[in-house]
Amino acid sequence: MTADSVMLSVFTEDSPRREWLLRCQDSDLRLGVCGVEANNGEIGIAGPGGEYFTLQHRNIVEFRTALDAAITQAVADKSS
Repeated sequence: MTADSVMLSVFTEDSPRREWLLRCQDSDLRLGVCGVEANNGEIGIAGPGGEYFTLQHRNIVEFRTALDAAITQAVADKSS
């Protein structure tokens, strides 16, 4: 990668929000912080143990569909 191919984002007070930090738990139920970020058309998700994955293009829509379905099921499970 050359210096010419690196894309930099410049943020100002008027820039849209691009990072969200959320409380979460790891597989041993220890509290942690998870991160979600949007940058250059991709979404990055970081778990509390440092795991990180990136979603690109079509995968973003597929992930959203799966997450929405999981949320609907979790709500239904909680109310029954």
